[in-house]
Amino acid sequence: MKNENLENKFEDFRENIIETSKTSNEEVKESNNNVEKDPIKDLEEKVKELNDKLLRSLAENQNLRKIHDKEKEDLLKYSSSNFAREVLNIADNLERAFDLLKKNSEFNNDKFKDVKVGIELIEKELINSFERNGIKSIESVGKKFDPNYHQALNEVESDKEEGTIVDEIQKGYMLYDRLLRPAMVSISKKK
Repeated sequence: MKNENLENKFEDFRENIIETSKTSNEEVKESNNNVEKDPIKDLEEKVKELNDKLLRSLAENQNLRKIHDKEKEDLLKYSSSNFAREVLNIADNLERAFDLLKKNSEFNNDKFKDVKVGIELIEKELINSFERNGIKSIESVGKKFDPNYHQALNEVESDKEEGTIVDEIQKGYMLYDRLLRPAMVSISKKK
């Protein structure tokens, strides 16, 4: 009986040691996990993540600012396009009147010399005003027809290469790099 009791106690002691070792192994594993989850490293990773977000946000903000500045510049640059179109109609009518005066033989005498000089000065000043405000005429005659800048009104039989602009009925204009009004032209076709 004593042996049995001793064996039972020994067995209990052995089981107790095994349980204790299992528990301490788990505690060691847990402590290793805690070592892996170092709070300083966690904070450093968060700082890196927040810095990345901040840099991305700053870059996005800078891009938006550039877009806004470009839109503001375009608004200032092209806001006068409606007014410019209206002025072009006036300029066309003045040009027609000037052409009549220049071509009419009745106005080629000395009496109208000062009037013609005045008309030429008005023409030059009008052209200079257009150029100062970014309005330039499109040179068309003798060039190849381009639907981006020209509007064909008719075709004329000609010896020139097909699609070449033979006559300009109304001048076209650009406002900086945008089309303000297409040139109305006659283009050549083969006989």
